[in-house]
Amino acid sequence: MQKQKGTFMSTQLDRLRRLVPPPESTEDRDWGEAEQRLGRKLPQDYKDFVDVYGGGQFDHHVGLLVPPPSRPGSELVTYNDGYMDDLVNLWEITENRPAELAVDDLLLVVWADTIDSDKLNWLVRPGEPPERWPVVVLDADLGECEIYPMTCTDFLSGLFSGEIDSRIITHHLNDDAHVFSPYPNE
Repeated sequence: MQKQKGTFMSTQLDRLRRLVPPPESTEDRDWGEAEQRLGRKLPQDYKDFVDVYGGGQFDHHVGLLVPPPSRPGSELVTYNDGYMDDLVNLWEITENRPAELAVDDLLLVVWADTIDSDKLNWLVRPGEPPERWPVVVLDADLGECEIYPMTCTDFLSGLFSGEIDSRIITHHLNDDAHVFSPYPNE
């Protein structure tokens, strides 16, 4: 079932829509099931954002992870299944865990990745509501990270407006007009 772009949007989502036009329509998502399977509520700005954009890539580089319907490899819950355990194991082997992420009760939930295997995550802090989870950009070798105390929509609108200059991501983005390309069958 196709859904027209939402009518209620945050200021940052409106800004993102002006910076990077979304597709005309997207598929409905079962947010309740996704949150149940993930074991936690998701930030409302992310849900609003995915309802407008659906699954796809920004500038053929940043790929969104979304609840079904989604293409193989881009399903949010499946992608996060075992993700944190894998990170901890890799950090133990490589001994390159970023100091900012060297805490015992750390939980990262990945919501996007890049074609270079960089990850865009939320830093889930005990007792903090999802709307307060900061964005953590983790590079492919897992040894460098950037933490942005903002929502994913704030981060993306800042990234595509040029207000955020990420050492990990910015140099891979288009210099002029940014594009969003829906995944096939979205």
